[in-house]
Amino acid sequence: MNRTHWSTKLGFILATAGSAIGLGNIWRFPYLAGSYGGGSFLLMYVLCAVGLGYFLLLAKLAFGRAAQTNIVDGFQVVAKKDHKTVSSWWGCFGGMLAMLNILLVSSVYVVVAGWTLSYVILGIRNLFGLGETVSAQTFSGLTGSFSEQLLWGTLSIAVTAAILVRGVKKGIEKLSLILMPALFVLLILMAICILFLPNSEKGLAFLFTPNWEMMGFTKHGFDFNIFSDLFLTAMGQAFYSLSLGMGVMFIYGSYLSDKANLKNSTKWVIVLDTLVAIMAGMIVLPAVFAFDLAPTEGPTLSFISLPMVFSKITGGSVLMLMFFMSLFVAALTSLISIYEAGVSLLMDKLSLSRTKAVLSLVLINFVIVGIVLASYTGQLNWTIAGQNLFSALDILTGSYTMLAFVLFTTVFIGWVVPNVIIRNVSEGGKKISNTFFNKYMLFTLRFTAPIILIILFASVFFK
Repeated sequence: MNRTHWSTKLGFILATAGSAIGLGNIWRFPYLAGSYGGGSFLLMYVLCAVGLGYFLLLAKLAFGRAAQTNIVDGFQVVAKKDHKTVSSWWGCFGGMLAMLNILLVSSVYVVVAGWTLSYVILGIRNLFGLGETVSAQTFSGLTGSFSEQLLWGTLSIAVTAAILVRGVKKGIEKLSLILMPALFVLLILMAICILFLPNSEKGLAFLFTPNWEMMGFTKHGFDFNIFSDLFLTAMGQAFYSLSLGMGVMFIYGSYLSDKANLKNSTKWVIVLDTLVAIMAGMIVLPAVFAFDLAPTEGPTLSFISLPMVFSKITGGSVLMLMFFMSLFVAALTSLISIYEAGVSLLMDKLSLSRTKAVLSLVLINFVIVGIVLASYTGQLNWTIAGQNLFSALDILTGSYTMLAFVLFTTVFIGWVVPNVIIRNVSEGGKKISNTFFNKYMLFTLRFTAPIILIILFASVFFK
């Protein structure tokens, strides 16, 4: 079938940034920064995103552009362009990992997107004086109800499916051109409002001032264990945030023409992704510090601590609505990109129409979400290593399967088809210029990235 392409450079950048800018930035980044010393984590995250994340993202997009097909067939197609023959097992294993991650990660995302949508509706009701006072009991009541979570999760799936059915240009790209600027406006307005809170400067100082002890420079000397824990957490967040572990960037790259300036577009994606993470930190952490709450609350920071802050300040109902609208937009754009990777695969391999592929994928995902929620709320006694399915899948994908996919594709790109990738990065598939950039990128793909990924794997087992 004919491969569709992005209409504009801006549409591609915003859609790709929308995939990267998700729950990982607005929900996950602030609580990780709160737990790892604020400025220490921010500094390490930026270094990881720029020094390694940029080149991995660039390589994945170039891989997709060179293939112009789905993730299963892409391995052999790109190998042929370098006059090589590779086993079909490359595509089978890569496709299996990608689809596994798509189904499992989207199931976790749907649940959290449902929480977010629930808070959006609660925020609207509070705006008109119809809602309840938001407290810790609000979140525990929501997460303890199977039916309520399934309702909000189903609505999130339905919105995502409605957009995907319209296709790449009329659906994903068109929506990204609207939602991403709106997201930045909301975040900027919120960050400005939070700055006027008493003691908010303490949160800003925490976010932008490195804690050298958290980086391993203790009064007793350098502690490598502390440093490595910070580094590996920041690197894992960079991989998570940039959507590198599900074949998403491969698919978005496959919708690119040879004329696109890939290096410049990728730089913009990294910049936008990092800016959103910083702005989320500038919203959450100063608000938490202003009311002497602990920044180390973990995943519940956005759903318990922050709403409690909003309930205590003038105009807090407006800020709460804006925050959870931002969070839902971020969740939606990421969920769209995750589904699109699976939809593209179903369309190509099973010859399904876009509508049938979307409906098939969301139906499978709906069933998985239902099972996950039944385990999470205790209605189904299914656990993995003593964890309910929601927590288990979050750990499984975040610590194992997504890293496995990134490592697998990075080895293929760096060792099997590096010439094709470098050509598509440099001149859109034409010739290779022997520049320092190309040499550094090749070294990163062959050695730096695989070694760090293997260490990340090992660190999971020895924690």
